[in-house]
Amino acid sequence: MGFIDSLRFFSSVVFFRLKAGSPRDYFGQWDSYWKTIRNTGREGEVLWDNVPERASAEDLRRFKPHMDPSLPILDLGCGNGRQSRFLARHFKKVIGADVSPAAVELARRETQDEKNLVYRVLNAAHPEEARALHEEFGDVNVYIRTVLHVVQQADRPQVSESLRILLGEKGTLYSIELSMGALAYFKTLPGDSPSGLPRLVHNVIRHGVQPIGFTEADRRRFFPESDWKVFAEGQDAVINTVPLSHGDEGRVPAFYMVAQPLLAHHAVDIATRERATA
Repeated sequence: MGFIDSLRFFSSVVFFRLKAGSPRDYFGQWDSYWKTIRNTGREGEVLWDNVPERASAEDLRRFKPHMDPSLPILDLGCGNGRQSRFLARHFKKVIGADVSPAAVELARRETQDEKNLVYRVLNAAHPEEARALHEEFGDVNVYIRTVLHVVQQADRPQVSESLRILLGEKGTLYSIELSMGALAYFKTLPGDSPSGLPRLVHNVIRHGVQPIGFTEADRRRFFPESDWKVFAEGQDAVINTVPLSHGDEGRVPAFYMVAQPLLAHHAVDIATRERATA
């Protein structure tokens, strides 16, 4: 991306950021975005709405061995629920949750046969909302696919606390997030939008969403090993987008982690020892 293209990109980002207001207004950003969506799926308008075989099925191999299968799994940031519906084949109960009521409404419309799947509106930056959800469902496993990378630094402690509440004593967290190299990667792809980015990427940032990435350093800061048991993590993952204007999927650099609050990890160890000595 040359100087003119870079200037066009940054001017576009600044314009939409100012127009949308605070980058911490997750409800405003995402409800505005989801209200514009008319077509979903692999040929649709949602950047990350790839078929599960190119999305959550790849994640499942990483996290399922670490999760208690008797617990519900919460798909945090479920959007239109495509990955939630896949998870419903592998868990007894699935809760799809999103900050956007428009997304939740769309997910409910697109969900036809999954009787073990329900949807809720949830802003994870508000721990009191997580507490209310925990009171309804108890301890849950949590699956996150590209949410933390748009949560601003000031809100990440609150989101971490919400996750701890939702997980309780038995749940395990899996998160896969765009890394710091994601924007540089998108800027190498053919642009077909006012910002010079692929159109489906531009359609996200024009609503004021401000991706800031999520890295191993962020994991250590917001999920420190003094408080969390980290089962696995890696920077060798990718997010497969739907096909973009040049005809191919994007393969966006990503970071993943599988973790559990230490209190929960200790509770699981105690239960295991008790079963072994019974």
